[in-house]
Amino acid sequence: MAYTGSEGKMTAPLEQGIIAETRGRSIEKSESGLIATSQKRSVNKNGCGDCHLQNLCLSRDLDSTVRAQLASIVKFHSKLSKRQHLYRQGDPFESLYLVRSGSVKSSILSENGDELALSFFMRGELIGLDGLYSKSYTSSVIALEDSYVCEIPLVELERLCNNSPVLQRHFMELQSRQIVQEQEMTKLRGQKTAASRLMAFLKNLSARYERLGQSPETFLLPMTRKEIAGCLGLTLETVSRSFTAFQQQELIVVKGREVSLTNIQSANTTRH
Repeated sequence: MAYTGSEGKMTAPLEQGIIAETRGRSIEKSESGLIATSQKRSVNKNGCGDCHLQNLCLSRDLDSTVRAQLASIVKFHSKLSKRQHLYRQGDPFESLYLVRSGSVKSSILSENGDELALSFFMRGELIGLDGLYSKSYTSSVIALEDSYVCEIPLVELERLCNNSPVLQRHFMELQSRQIVQEQEMTKLRGQKTAASRLMAFLKNLSARYERLGQSPETFLLPMTRKEIAGCLGLTLETVSRSFTAFQQQELIVVKGREVSLTNIQSANTTRH
């Protein structure tokens, strides 16, 4: 069971098997696990130590004391359902978020009210850096599929970073990685042809899946073709035609949302 606030943000914590604390509020048991009776978010006590994303996260190479301190401030949200907002454009900035499982997108509203996808975030990737300067989130973040995120309150993270050079370095590395990711998205949007943009996008996803230890050749697209089109500055029809052309050229195989890059060498020379 999950609760949502008036703005559709996740406000109640807890996933089955996660040890949680509701800060003085009572909790109840149900068949699906622990359920918070309040709308407070919980502290994820043991998640950092057992997390499969340690090598991609802030907890990498930390000693046990600092790792425990980090775990004490991380808040583990309950499931973010597909199409549910994590936060909305204009919400006050308080925390950064790390995708623990699933995937999300950032988007803004155009002048005519249409949603425009900006970026897609996968496991181990940091969300919310856009709010650091303006003190409010400049885009909305929406789940592309059922997902889980870790919330890291910035004030508490800064306090820990002041006492741990290793943690501070990891935080800077995560920020740098996100900057590089945004630069890569900017470069692929600058490709001259629609086919080149789409192929660069697929290869970008391939590299990110490989970093997660998954197959770089065959992977799922959690986003729709319409969302891909908006992110690349193309029309839905153009993206669909490009997918069809790639299949005809035996560069990829598409089965629903599963994509296989079957001929990387030829894909590297795509210039249509």
